[in-house]
Parts: sequence; structure tokens; C-alpha cells
Amino acid sequence: MIEFLFFNKAISEKFIALLRQNNIDWIEETEAVQEAINIKISEDIGDALWDELDDFYEILTAEDQLLLEQNVNDDDLVSTAGIYLQLADGKQTIAKIKPDVMNRMLEVISIDEFNDFIETIVSSVENPDDTPICKPEVIA
Repeated sequence: MIEFLFFNKAISEKFIALLRQNNIDWIEETEAVQEAINIKISEDIGDALWDELDDFYEILTAEDQLLLEQNVNDDDLVSTAGIYLQLADGKQTIAKIKPDVMNRMLEVISIDEFNDFIETIVSSVENPDDTPICKPEVIA
């Protein structure tokens, strides 16, 4: 399943409208940690449609963030970003990251590359492997 996270219902509804328009089934869940809206769809979609969803999600994420910031009191304003982590046992958690670090990373790698990177780290933590990365070459 591919997951899309929203913090504002109205923004998530815009995304759902695009899913409906393209006859894509989805599952909507409310995330327990921050009561965010998590939209899940099958990974079995074409590349062109995936690109359209991904591009639209990026636009909506910016809108969602702006609305989230507007609803925070100035006294409570904290600049933060988070990465959703899906664990093998089905639990979810959020890793908080400084927004400037996240923005710098996303300036040089795609969101897909970033997600692959995070999935590799999560998998490595859940399934430790202490074998050397580089093994010396045996010369005969």
C-alpha cells in the first residue's frame, strides 16, 4: 500500500476527489499519534497515474502545511518536519527532523529516493546485519 498523510480534512478531500476521478479505491484511517488523515491506495497503478498523484500530493502537502501553521498560536509555533515510519509489526511512528535539513535533502534527491533511503534504514534497524559492507577480494 502507498500512504499519503494529511493534517487537514479539506485538503485530504481534494486528494480523494482525484482518486475518485481516476477510479482508484482507497482506505482512509485516522493516525493515532497526531490524529492525521492517512489515505492508503494500492501500489498497483500505472507510472503516469503515480506521477500525477505524486505531483498533486506535493502541492497539497504545501497547502496542508500552510493551514497547519496558521492554526498554531504564535506562542506555540515550532518549526518541525516529520517522517512517517511504518514498522514491520504494523505500528507507525514519526521521526522528527529539522525542516531545513529535510528541505536541503529534498533539493538534491527525489521523494522516491528519500523514501527508499528511509525504508532501508528502518529495515536495517529491524533486521540487523553485522556482515561487512565490503568484503576483501581473495586473490588466488
